[in-house]
Amino acid sequence: MKPSLLTLAAAALLCACKPEPKVARYEAAPEATAAAKTAAPAAPAPAPAAPAMQAPASMKAEAAGFSAPKWAALPAGWSVGPENAMRKGTFIVPGPDGSKAELAVTVFPGSVGGLTANVNRWRGQIGLPPADEASIRASAQEVKVGPDSGMRFIMKSGDGAKATDAVMVPKGGSTWFLKLSGDAKAVESAGAAFVKFIADSQLP
Repeated sequence: MKPSLLTLAAAALLCACKPEPKVARYEAAPEATAAAKTAAPAAPAPAPAAPAMQAPASMKAEAAGFSAPKWAALPAGWSVGPENAMRKGTFIVPGPDGSKAELAVTVFPGSVGGLTANVNRWRGQIGLPPADEASIRASAQEVKVGPDSGMRFIMKSGDGAKATDAVMVPKGGSTWFLKLSGDAKAVESAGAAFVKFIADSQLP
């Protein structure tokens, strides 16, 4: 018996209304971002700067008994810095591009640890590693502070930002230190003026 036209129409309507099957989606969870992308190694901490020299009270008392040097006229732009009980002179030295340095003058009885210890202390203050005595002596330049002979040491930090231009003068069983330090631009630009200034000055 052939299906009636009405039966065929009903069947077609039922097929048209049947919902399409749903497709389930699944996402795989990532592996904790590959262990935080294999944790990048931390950058090594910079070496701490060497502390300033700590003189014992007896040495400070003896140093206080020294007279101040007879200073020559200050180079153009230089000015006298604030008083410091441990110093025989402080001078502010301007440089290019707003850079600045300071000249600190001190004196202590004896050799204050010796040549190598003092130069390596200065090196440490600008982040440089210690040097051996032979290298230190080879880098020394002879300069004059008035009629007295001294050794000059010029050093710059690894990043080129800081510098020290220091002179040591042994005299009368004591050691004088004239240390120009600060921004590399200021220290380097003041080099010639520094040498002339101390050459025209006189230690007591």
